[in-house]
Formats: sequence, structure tokens, C-alpha cells
Amino acid sequence: MKNKTVFDVNIWLSYFIFGKSEKIIDMIENNNVFFYRSAELMSELIEVINRPKFSKYFPNGTKEYISLVEELTEFFFTKAIFDQCSDPKDNYLFDLAYQSHSNFLVSGDKKVLAVPVKQSLKLLTLSAFKITIGIRE
Repeated sequence: MKNKTVFDVNIWLSYFIFGKSEKIIDMIENNNVFFYRSAELMSELIEVINRPKFSKYFPNGTKEYISLVEELTEFFFTKAIFDQCSDPKDNYLFDLAYQSHSNFLVSGDKKVLAVPVKQSLKLLTLSAFKITIGIRE
């Protein structure tokens, strides 16, 4: 069974900042993880990763990281339907997760993690996700 997954931008960013992009590739190859992205996710990633406060982590620019996300994920077109997140700008994550029939939405954002979800979707922190799919670190 594929572990269909949506990573919030904060998860992608943490992997990049700590130089652990290869761990994402390991998840795909060894834990049957399949990632989805949407136009909204990519837009937020580009905006956030290019903030001045993160420039010290990306001295050679951010293009390779944006390309990596595009390479490791499947694009999924979504419609804006979900409206239950206390921070409306995060509703797109739930649209992507539900409409792609993902099993997991992984985030470090407490507001995202607090949203009630249907049983078909597990809303997890990164550490809980790793345990759930069998990664022991």
C-alpha cells in the first residue's frame, strides 16, 4: 500500500535547512511514501523559502530545492473547498490531502494539527508520521 502523503511547507523547509533531503528520498524508496503537491503548496514554498531570514541556509539559491520538490511529488490540481482551518491560508493543505485521497497530512503547525479530520486522513507531526510508516531514528 502506498503511503499517500502531503507535507506542509514547514516540513519540506526543515528537511532542506538541516541538509536532510536524502531522508525524503529514502522515505519514497524504502517506506512506499508517495507525495502530492499543488499550485498553492508550491506558491507558499517559493514565498517562504525565499524569505531573507532563510537566505543563510541557501547560499547558492533555492532553485534546486524547488526543483527537488517538483521531482519528488506528483502534481494534483485542487479546488478550494475546505474552510475549517483557523488560519484560512492553510485550507489548501486539506483540499490537497482530501482531494488526492492522501492517507497523511504532516505538519509542524499547531493550528493545522488542531483541525478535526475525517478518519480517512491522519493528521500527524513529522515524528509521529515516521513512527507510523516504520522509520526508526
